[in-house]
Amino acid sequence: MTASGARRRNRKSRESEVSRDRDPPSYFLSVDWSKCAGKRSVYLSDVRRRRIERHDPPEAGWNLEALLDLADGLSRDGSVLIGMDVVLGVPKGYWQSVPDDRRRGAPKDFVDWLSSRGQFAGFFETVADPADWGVNRPWFEVRKGAGGLTAFTNKVRGGMRRRIDAATGGNPVFAVSGMPGTVGSGTRDFWRELSPHLSLDRRFKIWPFEGEIDALLEDRGVALCEIHPALAYAAALADDLPTGRIKVTKGDVRCRKHACNCLGRADWVHRHRVDLGSFHAAKANDDDFDAHFTAAAVLRCVLEGVALVDIAWTDATVEGSMLLAGPVEPNRKNGGSQSPLRRMAGRAARWGSSASSAISRSQRGNDHRCPIPGCRKVFRDSRRGWDGHVGSPRMHPEWHPEVRRAKERRRLFRAEFGDWFE
Repeated sequence: MTASGARRRNRKSRESEVSRDRDPPSYFLSVDWSKCAGKRSVYLSDVRRRRIERHDPPEAGWNLEALLDLADGLSRDGSVLIGMDVVLGVPKGYWQSVPDDRRRGAPKDFVDWLSSRGQFAGFFETVADPADWGVNRPWFEVRKGAGGLTAFTNKVRGGMRRRIDAATGGNPVFAVSGMPGTVGSGTRDFWRELSPHLSLDRRFKIWPFEGEIDALLEDRGVALCEIHPALAYAAALADDLPTGRIKVTKGDVRCRKHACNCLGRADWVHRHRVDLGSFHAAKANDDDFDAHFTAAAVLRCVLEGVALVDIAWTDATVEGSMLLAGPVEPNRKNGGSQSPLRRMAGRAARWGSSASSAISRSQRGNDHRCPIPGCRKVFRDSRRGWDGHVGSPRMHPEWHPEVRRAKERRRLFRAEFGDWFE
């Protein structure tokens, strides 16, 4: 058998393992969570309308109660899956150190365990000295200097990362500060809000600990799950699924703009006539960027009948899982060269200064494809005629339909797609 034949066979095998969801969500809420409420972003994927939109935050910013109220309203018309950019689960090494509760016995799973955390004084406090660390005081800040991290991670067998954290290059679950890329502070704040709800007769479930996604979404159900932008980038941008991870330097505004432009021109977006909404906020800050891309990635999987997760990456008792672990293989980096994005990623294995090369096939030479989602217009050799094309509501009836004046539509186009003219 040839090498290409073996690859095709392996791919078919992977596709059979990542089976289709029987009952996908009607709505997906993509939430980029932060310790600071003002930095939280929420995007909605409306599956039936094939549309993504940003939800403005309440006056006090997003919190769990506001999210659940939003989900409740949506659930009148269908099921709602809420993806949170926080950790839902703990490492197995840590779990092995969790003592039995004298009154309740050993917790049966992560949700059962988290429901009682508020009873332990100091559980949500930050520990600075490794000598003060304990199972009921797990959150720590990393000291500067050699050994600052390992002094804590060596406290439990296997360190403080779950299997899926290690595969995606994630940091220890309980690290809240002192090193770049920590998720502990946002996770801790969310757990603090979530914990009191878990012992009540609540209106939502948590995947995967309380059942499979299909079952949790039955009868217009509402379910919470964990998401990770490192998986969403590839799921939204790859030519085909399943695929490997790609790295995007989301802190670089130029890279965000190019990634947004690539998403707007993706084949699947045009094939399914998806309205991605405005990229203005996603280009402006990395919080909206992550939430927008995750909303797009999940919508793509649902529309294309790709399962949102592979059971091989799921631990329904302790470690949990991440949505999109399956469509994107967490332990495989994308180094291929079959798409414009992959050609760029293959050279640098990350989004960086070479992001300007991440252009679609229709942009080679002097060709320029209209960046408005759903539009297939390609300007050959120059951008001549763009003003009339953009100014006509008839050409793009779903892009700012409330704006009819050509001058104002051209102004909006320049504001949203300014780098198209570069």
